[in-house]
Amino acid sequence: EATKLALQQTSVDMSMVADDASFGQTMLDLVANGTLSEERLDESVARVLQLKKDLGLFTDPFADPQLATTVGSQQDVNAARDAVRESVTLLKNENNVLPLKVNDKVLFIGPTLDSTRLMGGGWNVHWQGPSNEDGDAVYQGFGDTILRGVRQVTGKAPKYMQGVDIDGEALIDIDNVVRAASKADKVVVGLGEHTYAENGGNIGQLLLPEKHIELVSAIANQTNTPVVVVLVQGRPRGLGTIAQNAAAILNAYLPGAYGGLPIAELLYGRVSPSGRLPTTYPATEAQASATIWQSSYGEYAPQWAFGYGLGYSNITYSNVTLSHSDLQMGAPVTVSVTVTNHGPHVQKEVVQLYTHQQYRMGYAPELFRLRGFTKVNLNVGASETVSFVLTAEEMAFWDRKLRRRIEPAPVTVAINPFIQKDISAVVQLRGDPGYVLEEADY
Repeated sequence: EATKLALQQTSVDMSMVADDASFGQTMLDLVANGTLSEERLDESVARVLQLKKDLGLFTDPFADPQLATTVGSQQDVNAARDAVRESVTLLKNENNVLPLKVNDKVLFIGPTLDSTRLMGGGWNVHWQGPSNEDGDAVYQGFGDTILRGVRQVTGKAPKYMQGVDIDGEALIDIDNVVRAASKADKVVVGLGEHTYAENGGNIGQLLLPEKHIELVSAIANQTNTPVVVVLVQGRPRGLGTIAQNAAAILNAYLPGAYGGLPIAELLYGRVSPSGRLPTTYPATEAQASATIWQSSYGEYAPQWAFGYGLGYSNITYSNVTLSHSDLQMGAPVTVSVTVTNHGPHVQKEVVQLYTHQQYRMGYAPELFRLRGFTKVNLNVGASETVSFVLTAEEMAFWDRKLRRRIEPAPVTVAINPFIQKDISAVVQLRGDPGYVLEEADY
């Protein structure tokens, strides 16, 4: 039935399925029993053939073999590593346990620290990513690991113990792991997920595997050694007691095959973290629906808010100014703020502008809504004034009658409200609540 609807009521030309030929067979059966006309198939075949012709595949069906020599070029590797340097997010750094020092005696534990494939996730070499049997050999010498990055940064071979498997089925040599951890200055634990895509990534609960959580608990509760957790994951997995037991938490997301060196640079302070969360990091599974914003009528108490992230430097914001006290259509307001880096590191800082409309007649406004952001590079001791343009039109909302309009009210304009409190000003949003900017056609 799904195949019939797709072909009769849409312009779908193909079904991209990894290992299921039922679409094609069902299509042939529909033609054979007269449900689907051959002319409909001709339409799709003609479009596919035309696309191939437009791409020149009938003239030159093969790519230039010399292009293979560009795979893994230094230019591409540098770009990949720069993306990691600017996206990894420091979520916690108790007592400035990070950055590590080269002369620190560090024990590295966990499956994601010694793996290239786990940094890439799904749609990486294969649909579901490289298998356990493939391992890292499938990269044919390309890529790196976090451990190899540590060796490159420190010039020393890191001390490593696996501690737990990636699926969290069993702790590995836990007594010796705890014993070694007690003798270290600091412990870095790499946790996360196996590779997956689509249905292959379905899970029954958001929490990390129980044995991952037990590993951190065992070290934290049986030693006095600070624990740093590096998360290599494609989604914000629940942390359980890790959030309390870890002194520092670095969210590396899925950094790709060349993520190892930049993560090591971040751990050792060669680069100060500047990434910010692109979604809310929930504290409980009930919060999983909170993503980039939350309504003001409900409690918003996630593990970490959308846009949250720390660096190694002391950054302050001051002198929030508005070019006008009123915000109305056709008369935007410029919001300015001064950002200062008090050190001790050079810092790329993400400056975020949020708004919170204090009330909206008959409707609940957003708690905070991101309106603009930029990233500035600040040397130690440097200050920079950052400006945003805020328009009344941005404050419009869709009402129950599917009309986009403005409701006058005071609006709190805040800078990085989930990181530093009270960096804000208030502007008065003005306009005719009966004026409709746009109306949906339904």
